[in-house]
Amino acid sequence: MKEFDENEAVELMAKALAPERRNDNAVCEVLDLIYDYYDENGDLDVDFDGDEEPDTEAMVAYIGRYLRKNSPEVAFTDEEIAAMVKAEIAYEESLL
Repeated sequence: MKEFDENEAVELMAKALAPERRNDNAVCEVLDLIYDYYDENGDLDVDFDGDEEPDTEAMVAYIGRYLRKNSPEVAFTDEEIAAMVKAEIAYEESLL
């Protein structure tokens, strides 16, 4: 099994965006927020079985709320956030 590589994840997430909207720092912030969401929902706990599909709508809402409240470097739309979340999940699944 291949190990998670943050740089690869950020690269794939950025590719989900239009070229003019790509910003590695902003995408990395979204990646961090994905893991904050997982942590807050117990998805990183040792006893988590991982059989459930991630709730992408809840993740997008969580990330969008955070970004709107904290003046992000790039003001991503919910559609852009959803595209990045789906790209990150696809990357995670490719590691299994």
